[in-house]
Amino acid sequence: MGSSDVPPAHVPTWVVPLSTVALGAGVLCWDAAYILMTLRSLKTKSYSMPLLGLALNVSWEIIYALYVCEAPIETAGFTFWLLLDNGLVYTTVKFAPHEWDKTNPWVGRHMAAILGGMTAIGCVGHFAFVSWWLSRPGIGHGDKSGKWYFGQDEYDTTEMAYWSAGVAQLVDSGGALAMLLVRGHSGGTSFGIWFCRTTGTVFGMGVCNAILWHWWPEAHSYFVNPLGIFICGTALLCDLLYPFALWQVRRTEVMLPDGRIISRSEAGHAQRVEKKDI
Repeated sequence: MGSSDVPPAHVPTWVVPLSTVALGAGVLCWDAAYILMTLRSLKTKSYSMPLLGLALNVSWEIIYALYVCEAPIETAGFTFWLLLDNGLVYTTVKFAPHEWDKTNPWVGRHMAAILGGMTAIGCVGHFAFVSWWLSRPGIGHGDKSGKWYFGQDEYDTTEMAYWSAGVAQLVDSGGALAMLLVRGHSGGTSFGIWFCRTTGTVFGMGVCNAILWHWWPEAHSYFVNPLGIFICGTALLCDLLYPFALWQVRRTEVMLPDGRIISRSEAGHAQRVEKKDI
């Protein structure tokens, strides 16, 4: 986002390109995370991303690829993300029946319809937000002069993406931590996945916007807005707590012969049932 920005004279010429490099690094880390998530899910016969987080991410990428993107490289990036999403969606639908078998089997059996419905609602929500944001110039924090979008000034797609991606990231980070603790096993996840997605978020949401805020503060004060700090700070806190929770879970989980991983409590329950049958 913001590839057409023309900063004022006091902003060094390298600021926008450097921010773009940081954003690109974040994108590459998330690409790696998506690939690792799919591979880990297939290996452990589970799925990686919490349902609401997956629905919000897929719908965000659909709306930005089809409606928001201006530059071809932006469209290509979002389209590639959507292609990588296929692996996440496939493993979620395929392995949901097992993950939901002990809590709500109906959800597992109807995961395709549930995820499809959630994604459709997410598309409506994201479209409502971006269509409002782009309805007139000047929406957002500060002076938007130099924020060009399809030949029109004062349309800040960088801030727009910051808010919409920030909400999706908060849901995904919080949901991933909660899902790990509830499951009690590391199926679909790993320390490598955590590192890639956390690094991707730090660069894609943090570093790239921090660069713009430091050198071009009049247009990027949203970065230090209390709501923005809460959204991104809470997401980052969840990401920082995640490896400790993952370490604890991996100490107690049980791997089955077919590669699936289950919690210690589920393994104990299975053993008790087996003894009872004998």
